Amino acid sequence: MAPAVILFDLGGVLLPFDQERRIAALVGRFGCTAEAARVFMADGIHWRLSLGEANELDLAGAFTAAFGRRVSPTEAAELTLSVFEEPNHELWDVVARLRRRTTVGGFSDNPSFVDQLFPMDAFLDPMFFSSELHVFKPSAEAFDAVEEALDLPPETILLIDDTPANVDAAVARGWAALHFTANAALIADLALRGLP
Repeated sequence: MAPAVILFDLGGVLLPFDQERRIAALVGRFGCTAEAARVFMADGIHWRLSLGEANELDLAGAFTAAFGRRVSPTEAAELTLSVFEEPNHELWDVVARLRRRTTVGGFSDNPSFVDQLFPMDAFLDPMFFSSELHVFKPSAEAFDAVEEALDLPPETILLIDDTPANVDAAVARGWAALHFTANAALIADLALRGLP
């Protein structure tokens, strides 16, 4: 059965990332050591941000307090987003092709301002961010919230995610799910399902 909706994870799938990029950005901005940057990144503000319990203003205050230099909310968001590499344009093209046949959305453990990294004219609708759901995958609460919003039979939802625990959680709920490891493998898996 063709899925009624396909939900893509962002980080590690449509938006590749490297934690060391953000560490380098903090070292460059504040002149701190890499270790100090890692300690800051381990602080709870980033979890609270991704859960919607903090915003860019709170994040800016945390940066300012930690490094002793004033940081604006806009710069705080930019520093946070520095973890991401160039978008996975090949997969965004796949998203555009899939959207001609079905609904294509996203399901991501990130703050909603990550959407500013989407390529020009690219979008996911519906888009489920942990910062709006107030829970992370693979919790039952996160999947419950998405199912309630979609109001679709579980077997008509396809999740594409790079984290095995999230894929396992989706399958346990009766969703279809694909573990993303590489573009070519995903495209082949989609083709086996009759999807472009």
